[in-house]
Amino acid sequence: MNYIQENTSEVDFYTSMNDVARWLEIDPKDYDWHISDIEGAWPELDDPSWVRGEELAVKLKEYDYQFVWSVLSAFPKGTEPFTTDKPFADGNPEFWEGEPEKQLQDSQFEIVCWDSSATLFIGLPDALGKKLVANAPGIKDLNKANRQRQC
Repeated sequence: MNYIQENTSEVDFYTSMNDVARWLEIDPKDYDWHISDIEGAWPELDDPSWVRGEELAVKLKEYDYQFVWSVLSAFPKGTEPFTTDKPFADGNPEFWEGEPEKQLQDSQFEIVCWDSSATLFIGLPDALGKKLVANAPGIKDLNKANRQRQC
């Protein structure tokens, strides 16, 4: 499933990864992360980067870094590290048409930080989607929103 969070005053800022983890009921250290198209975050983070879950968890505990733009792709722990520029948010029209797909097909899901004004959740497994809908303020079905936009 695909979701979008936007246009709600119930969040401090849209791209808080601490909030995202809480809403999904996940621990960032339970995944490894490919992060690309980065604006914001912490200064030492290269674009693109492979970040072990433990490192991301430490960084988020230190400070809730805001990702203005980025795609955070979740992978199973122990995935062989790699980087690619392919996942991108800024200027990507594919999020706003039909049913967007993960840009890294082997990822478990992708979190897209959109200009610090929205957060998109692409390819969420059903169990995580249910948790997100139950926990996140202002969450909407992105596929349905795209269908309405095209009418």
